[in-house]
Amino acid sequence: MAKAKTDASQRWTASQVVAHNVTRARELRGFTQVQVAERLTRFTGSNWSQATVAQAEGSVSGTRVRQFTANELIGLARTFDLPVLFFFLPPDDGVGRLVTADVKGGLPWEYLVVLLLGHRGSFPILADRAANWAELLTEGIDIPRSDALPDPESVLAELAGTLRHREPLLPEDVLAAVFHGLAARGMRGARHPGEDVARFADNLRGLADALTAFNNYRPGELVDERVVAEIAEERRQRAAVDNARAEEER
Repeated sequence: MAKAKTDASQRWTASQVVAHNVTRARELRGFTQVQVAERLTRFTGSNWSQATVAQAEGSVSGTRVRQFTANELIGLARTFDLPVLFFFLPPDDGVGRLVTADVKGGLPWEYLVVLLLGHRGSFPILADRAANWAELLTEGIDIPRSDALPDPESVLAELAGTLRHREPLLPEDVLAAVFHGLAARGMRGARHPGEDVARFADNLRGLADALTAFNNYRPGELVDERVVAEIAEERRQRAAVDNARAEEER
């Protein structure tokens, strides 16, 4: 995976953060720059070459920084089968800061994460907007076959036939993903609790910390109760109509 520079004075623009994650996504999927160029050309409608991809990834160095457009971000998400959010995540080693025009010296990466994920005050607003798409998320969605990843060695490529329809995405799936990340971090990346007693104990403590953090989650602080009630009522009414039709058919 691509690594951030170790220079503590390093400053990255948002575009450089995206460039960093383009390299990470490419290495994660095992793509060549040529493969990335072919898919970006298809998804963005503009001409990408191996040299264009290399220049975009090289933006992290600060020379000739590519300014990614919204269309290109969507193209990147489709190219790698990763959410747009992935391309704005800060470097894992936490080195450097985010460059902004209004704050001399830049902002800490934690602030970028808040901008990506929101905060308690903005959660109800997001929930209200997302409620418009609740039915879509619970029923799944058809995906263009062109989104299937090309690498025959990839596990995802083996699932290309099922990419036409994505499985439903439910609120609890999001929470499960959060918990998985906390647990994995608590286990320090281990695939099993540990081969010796000391390692086992350390990993269990980390997992306990993850459980504690997850237990502190309160749905009422994340989702506007009014929105939840409206969705529940809509589903109740729909179920009543379906039951009435079933009775008539009998």
